[in-house]
This record gives sequence, structure tokens and C-alpha cells, in this order.
Amino acid sequence: MAGRRLFPYLAVGPVALLVALGVVYPIGYVVVLSAHDYSPFQMRAMQFVGAGNYLRLLGDPEFWASLRAGAIWVVGSVVPQFLLGLAMALVLNERFHGRGLVRTIVLVPWVVSGVVTGIIWSWLFDGTVGVVNDLLMRAGLVAAPVAWTVQPATTWLALFVANAWRGAPFFAIVLLAALQSISPDLYEAAKIDGAGHWQRFRFVTLPLVLGTVILATLLRALWTFNFLDLIWTMTRGGPAHLTRTMPLYVFDKAYTEGDFGYAATISCALCVVLLAFSALYWQLHRLVHAE
Repeated sequence: MAGRRLFPYLAVGPVALLVALGVVYPIGYVVVLSAHDYSPFQMRAMQFVGAGNYLRLLGDPEFWASLRAGAIWVVGSVVPQFLLGLAMALVLNERFHGRGLVRTIVLVPWVVSGVVTGIIWSWLFDGTVGVVNDLLMRAGLVAAPVAWTVQPATTWLALFVANAWRGAPFFAIVLLAALQSISPDLYEAAKIDGAGHWQRFRFVTLPLVLGTVILATLLRALWTFNFLDLIWTMTRGGPAHLTRTMPLYVFDKAYTEGDFGYAATISCALCVVLLAFSALYWQLHRLVHAE
């Protein structure tokens, strides 16, 4: 009997140990590190500063600028990804010749890493040899090459386009799965009642996929806020720190300036922001389903 009682704990024990070593310990270490002044580059021991780093954070204009940049990055990336992914899902949900091949091709940008995506789009938006400038000049839309990732007015646009190309397939596949779970009988009933294409989408499709939309948007927003490699590859957070989001700010403080204690404090603030966003979004999800 004693062995049977202990067996579930023994079975779960290795997984619990891995979680503790891979998740709980790093989080705890970052929290402890955030209360210290520590720079391994200067070869000095950690000095306890208590809440000093957090007080410094509240008065740091660069931190607030990175938070604002992160919000712009999420909204400007997720909205076009969702709209493009929804359009792709609606098309892929229809029957046409070669649909299986098209679905496979649609997934290609999603499996490409962020670094490779950044390199590809950096070449495309290059101010001297970029394909985008060449096409625009041939079409007569611009008179001279545009320095897309250097000018503040166009840097965000270049990043949004690159991230939409990579992230739209995620929405397309997730929404396609939700669309295929809708019974065709509902659309037939709507047609009999005289509903057009827009009315069928508004009153049949959208309510039935709304839960999936909310969950997918939440996940993509969290991933995008933490996204580091594409921005780093294309702009390095520039020009003039315009596109330096919170993860990039953490990277700069830790690995460029060697201020690991303050970088850990920013990481804790980043975690709080994401938890608050998740709580608000989940509350919205509950309200939608309650109605």
C-alpha cells in the first residue's frame, strides 16, 4: 500500500525536478539578482541595494520609452498578422485544386527563424540594393531609394511588414482549424434564411471562432512582446533607440553595459507587464463568453 501511494510522486518527481531546475530556479535567481548591483565585467562581488534598482527603474526615461516601443511593436505587428491570417484561413477553407500544396507553402514563413527572417527582410528593404526600392522606383512611386530601417518614419513599417510575413501563418492555421470545426449545416440554414456572405461571416463564423481568436491573439501578443531576434537583426533597436523594446533594453543593459542587476530588474518589470496584460485579456475572454 505504501508503495502504491508513493508511486504517483515517484512518477511525477523527475518532471517536477526538471521544472524546478529549468523554470523556478532561474526566476528566483533573477528576482534575487534584481535586488543587487552586479557586473561580472568589472569582476566585483554582488552588492545588495534592496529596492534601489526598482526606484531607479521608475525614474528611468529609457525604460518607459522601451515600454512604449513594446506596445507599438505588439499592436503594429499583431493586428496585420491577424487580419492577413484570417483572410488566408477563409481562402484555405474553400475547396480548390491544389489546396493541400498551398496550405503547406503558407506554413513556410512560420518555420523560418526570426534571425533568418530579419536577414531576408533587411536585404529586401536595403537602401541601395533592396528589391523593395527597385520595385517602387520602377513603378514610379518613389524618385530615389528609401533608407527603410534608418529613417524613423519608415523603420516601424519595415519591421511590421517583416513580422506580419512571419506571423500571419500562425493565425491562418489556427483559424483554419476553428473554421473547419463549424458545421456546414449552419451555413446552409443561414443561406435558406437569406443571409449573404457578410451576414454569414458576421452571425455564424465570427461568433463561433471568437474564442480561438482571443486565445491566438493573446499568445501571439505575448510572443511578440518578448520577440528579440527580428528587431535586433534588422535595426539593433535603432534609429536612436526608437525600436528598442524591453527585451532589447534588457539585452543592452546586461551584455553591452554589463549591468546585470539592473537588467534583472527590467526583466522582473517585463514579467509583471506580461502578467497584467494576460489577466486583462483573459478577463475579456470571460466577458465575451459570458455574453
